[in-house]
Amino acid sequence: MPLSHLFLVVLIASMLSFGGLGSLPVLQNELAANGISPSDVVLPALAVGNISPGPNGLYLVAASYFMGGIKGSLVACLAVALPPLLVLPIERAKRRLIHLSRFRAMLRSLALAVVALLVVTDWSLITHAAANGPLSIAVMVAGTLALLFRVPPLVAVIAAICVGFIW
Repeated sequence: MPLSHLFLVVLIASMLSFGGLGSLPVLQNELAANGISPSDVVLPALAVGNISPGPNGLYLVAASYFMGGIKGSLVACLAVALPPLLVLPIERAKRRLIHLSRFRAMLRSLALAVVALLVVTDWSLITHAAANGPLSIAVMVAGTLALLFRVPPLVAVIAAICVGFIW
């Protein structure tokens, strides 16, 4: 993938996400459209991103490194840094519109759409990473319960390690 296209993909993925792994569906679709296996790039990039300090969205830099080397990761750093700068004027507009009930409803709808995209994306990752169907379903149920009950990340990681040893 050319560096200019990689920059646009990461920029769009960063702009359309609202934290963490919200950019995952965009990245997966773009990789598949360019003939790159998403599971070959995304799973290792998520592993690197999760063990590295910093925000979850930095997995985009690791994925870009896998696709374009050092130059790819530098391009991704620039693309990931731009959206927060663009959010400043948007935040100013939000402060002026937040009193409108339609605007608040739009924000809630947007949050629900992001969650729905994450569920679909996580399912596709789990089915590629898990060894069998029941394990995939167990991971999905455990993840949903962890999100619903707001389980601290450390507790979720320890539980996953214990299940990994048992399974």
